[in-house]
Amino acid sequence: MANTGTPVIQHYIDVLDASGAAVQEIPVPGPVTVGRASPGSSPNVVIPPQCRSASRLHAVIEPRGEQVVLTDQSRFGCLINGKLVHRRSIQLHHGDDLVFGLAQDGWHVRYRTVGSPEDATTPEDPLELLAVSETPRQVRIGRLVVQEHLGDRAFRLLRFLADHKGDWYPVAHLEALLWPNPDTSPYQAHQALSRSKRAINDLLRPYLKGQDAVESWPHRGYRMRPTLGGSS
Repeated sequence: MANTGTPVIQHYIDVLDASGAAVQEIPVPGPVTVGRASPGSSPNVVIPPQCRSASRLHAVIEPRGEQVVLTDQSRFGCLINGKLVHRRSIQLHHGDDLVFGLAQDGWHVRYRTVGSPEDATTPEDPLELLAVSETPRQVRIGRLVVQEHLGDRAFRLLRFLADHKGDWYPVAHLEALLWPNPDTSPYQAHQALSRSKRAINDLLRPYLKGQDAVESWPHRGYRMRPTLGGSS
């Protein structure tokens, strides 16, 4: 159902742990400075002191019209979706993966918006909102980020099937896609595929009204259902 009012856009930084899961939510209500606290510096958003490559005034995040822009002012720069931004400005987008400082010890967060114009229309069927990306590694249902701890193959299967919703793929096709090693026995590959399917359904079921996202059928293989009500 469409939202007939003007959506109020709210901005957040989600602090990520080593696995990429969000462990803290920090509101960004307007123009803010981001940096490490020190006797001569009091940024609005404080980077933890153990992030040694972060600067005292690392960056500024501010709305500019309908855009939100990050301006780097640091010594080592920021990584935005793995690409270096140093002493310049860049527009942020919902889901962007940010590292303030160097990859090995910088502050790892994700930028997120709620109520953005692209979220103003929300289909009733959450499967229509499912989106999976590798860079950054993320599973989303609309603006909701699903916290996942899937293995690499299960995540790869989820992304492949999500990109091809409604299409049936034979078991042999998926096994070859995920387990190209010729030394893998057919039994091992088949069992691993079944485990991956089960892990994906366990992950998504709470968000899909208790229903399974991935289904299998004899002689047809596996598919990601196109909609919760879709069974053709």
